[in-house]
Amino acid sequence: MHDEPNGSNDELHEIVETKLTAMIVEMTDGDWSTAEVALAIRDVLKTKWLDEIDALRAAGEEMPGNFVSDGNEG
Repeated sequence: MHDEPNGSNDELHEIVETKLTAMIVEMTDGDWSTAEVALAIRDVLKTKWLDEIDALRAAGEEMPGNFVSDGNEG
């Protein structure tokens, strides 16, 4: 994950918003409602991305600060 200045984050949000808007317009042109498309986007983000990110963050927070991997944790 990039820890970049807020301006860069604003740029990223603008790009994502532009792409999502284009996708929503395309899908509504195909007779899906805006609500259906938005809810589908939310569901896909949650199940495919956000849950995994949250799990990885939680695992990282549980790891002791002085942990050194020997590569044989599994």
